[in-house]
Amino acid sequence: MTSLDNLGNVIDRIPVEISYKIIELFSAGLYSSPNKAFEELVSNSYDAGATRVCVYVPLDKTLSDSILWVADNGTSMDKEGLKQFWKIGSSNKRKSENQERLPIGKFGIGKLATYILTNKLTLICKAADSKYYAVTMNYSTINKDSTETISLDEKELKLDEVKSLLTPLVKKGNQDLLTFKLWGDNCEETWTFAILSDLKAKASEIKEGRLKWILSTALPLNPNFNLSFNGSSIQSSKENITPWKTWVFGEDDHVAKNSKYNYEVGEYKDKPCVHLPNLKNVVGKIDLYRDSLLTGKSEELGRSNGIFLTVRDRLINIDDPLIGMEALSHGVFNRVRISVNADELDEYITSTRESIKSSSALEDLREYIKRKFSHTKDWYFATVEAEEKQNRASHKIAYASASLSRRPLIVAAKKFLEGELGDLVLTEIPNNLTVQQKLDLVAKLESDLTTDSGIIQKVEWVTLTPEEPIAKLDLVNGFAKINMMHPFFANFLDEVKSLLPFQLIALTEILTECFLLDSGISQDEVRDIMFKRDAILRELTFSDKPNAPFVASLLYATLGDSSGLEKSVGQAFNSLGFECTPIGGKGTPDGKAVAYLGPLNSADNYSLTYDAKSTSKDRIKATTAHISGVARHRDDYKANYACVVAIDYEGANDSESAVNKEAKKNKINLIKASDLALLVLLSSPKQVGLKELKDFFENNHTVIETTRWIENLQSKQVTRGPIKELLQEAFSYIKSDTEQPSLYALRERNKELKRHSVESLKTLIQSIERLVPNYISISHDYIVSLNVPPERILNAINQTFATDVPVEFRDMYINAFSSGR
Repeated sequence: MTSLDNLGNVIDRIPVEISYKIIELFSAGLYSSPNKAFEELVSNSYDAGATRVCVYVPLDKTLSDSILWVADNGTSMDKEGLKQFWKIGSSNKRKSENQERLPIGKFGIGKLATYILTNKLTLICKAADSKYYAVTMNYSTINKDSTETISLDEKELKLDEVKSLLTPLVKKGNQDLLTFKLWGDNCEETWTFAILSDLKAKASEIKEGRLKWILSTALPLNPNFNLSFNGSSIQSSKENITPWKTWVFGEDDHVAKNSKYNYEVGEYKDKPCVHLPNLKNVVGKIDLYRDSLLTGKSEELGRSNGIFLTVRDRLINIDDPLIGMEALSHGVFNRVRISVNADELDEYITSTRESIKSSSALEDLREYIKRKFSHTKDWYFATVEAEEKQNRASHKIAYASASLSRRPLIVAAKKFLEGELGDLVLTEIPNNLTVQQKLDLVAKLESDLTTDSGIIQKVEWVTLTPEEPIAKLDLVNGFAKINMMHPFFANFLDEVKSLLPFQLIALTEILTECFLLDSGISQDEVRDIMFKRDAILRELTFSDKPNAPFVASLLYATLGDSSGLEKSVGQAFNSLGFECTPIGGKGTPDGKAVAYLGPLNSADNYSLTYDAKSTSKDRIKATTAHISGVARHRDDYKANYACVVAIDYEGANDSESAVNKEAKKNKINLIKASDLALLVLLSSPKQVGLKELKDFFENNHTVIETTRWIENLQSKQVTRGPIKELLQEAFSYIKSDTEQPSLYALRERNKELKRHSVESLKTLIQSIERLVPNYISISHDYIVSLNVPPERILNAINQTFATDVPVEFRDMYINAFSSGR
């Protein structure tokens, strides 16, 4: 960045009466969250009447020349306005209140929040007189031992000087980071550019995903307030899922109509509302959802459930879903969003604008919410109980039609025992029985045709491996084992209140195989059908996975969160092309990831167990890595490899350190979480396939080796593949041919595709899938699937560049996929 020191003319001095203790109190104390501190700058833009605000946060904030900035086209400051800005504890925002946009700030101390992030805060303003003014606050010059008046140079700049300062900041490669013009034709009449340089360590704790969530949720994003982050628009965080049931405050409100509470119903700004004894005009609603809101992509970035209290259209309780109340019933509370707007709480807002002072008004609101929630909870449990009564079926399989649930099992068993069939996929029958044992088994099965318990007499969840089928039936004992490690079950068990549907699905798969054999279909065809059905369940499990750039942002966002890091590491392996099954629990790995290089039962496939190690410190010790235990996990779960992912390791750069020596000895891959995030980001443009990753896990174990392998990948030349030709050929094949589009067939039909090997084309498809995972995929047996026309896929790729790819990587992605632009 060009220095302001040697630019402009000093036109005045701005006196700032301040003490180090004040700064410590109002920034490091009250604004302990770096994300929240940064959001204060955007709040200033909102209060300035800006219609466009642009934010830039670099991916790596630890570099000495890293810079954060916020720019807006709101009413800016002239030389007098800058003096007013630096009056600590004073604010003119409330002097021009209007109903269109009520100002958020009123204390005049929000600017001090920047202290925890930076040593230098520079403001560059284009004022209404079309002149350019600038001032820099250098916090490091403040005397820590006294209260003093410091003097800031107020400068007037020429346009050329402004351009030399800001041009390098507003572009990254070919990427424009501003959505409005600072100069030239059709430029904004006024604007403010806030620059944070000489960053402090706290700035590195800013999490991109978390900050995006805070900005999208905490500020009133409306058509007259557009916010962009690193050149990409931040959309409103309004919930897209349809609620199961909604209760509106003041509308058919049984709580408000209860005379003993002294509540009244009314209207506020054309919406139903309730008037509480000490708080009027409370608008809101309770949305109840069937499924928990604690799962899904956004969990690591920002909460989806709980109470969302807004005052003057601004969210107050970002990190307090209960607004200071004791915990409510978790099962229901995790399923509700309680949206409340109470403008009259404005006078009770604390100086940080993050909470409400204790008051009778706040206590009235808490009591009303608790009573409304109690009503919601009663409705939920009553409804669930009624549905359970309708669906309870503990003996469904025993009372199902014998022609579907019993006879096929007997027919398959007889054919197997007579040598007409080989081993079944889902039913286990001993193949070393004597003649008499065979006769006894058949007699037992025929007897079970008419018993109350039937042939399948016991159903239990057991721990098999993720690679094994969805279920196995021990026909001799009538014991059906449901594979709780199968990805379809392992990824969804926590999201349902009843496991019965999952059990019935598994039993249906067992019976389907036998029914197909009973119908005269050859065993080879039946085997193929069962493997394809299993592949469909696996595909459904992972079909809605987020794209690679989003997953990378999750990793960065969860470095200090043990459960969050565990989930984001699993997401990372899914993004890289593995099928990841969460495990967790004492004495077990966090998960197992399987790489299918061929069909489900191919010897080329490989797997790994992983453990995510989170700590409040910057790095973990060798004892925390617990490498011997990780090696045991690998062996217990029949994996080929095992890895540990942590924020960093003590002795990471020393080949003779304990952690590196143990990793080398036990062949455990030690990976820094930031390196894994980088690998996820690079895997798509650099076209890294599962075969290349096998080399990574086979030959790189120490932190030094894994970091070097990923860094070398960053320098690998980007290769442009035949994206358009591949998509168009696959789409044409799907429309014109009854056969499935095999990659081999597509290659034979197209001259351009023939120039590339099947494996390189497969890797290209996997790279595209990482960008737009819901639009294209390739199966283990090289079948290409397109869910939408090529144009939709190409447009989605381009959209991903703009919305999800970090600005530092956008040129790389564009170069890799530019043939699809």
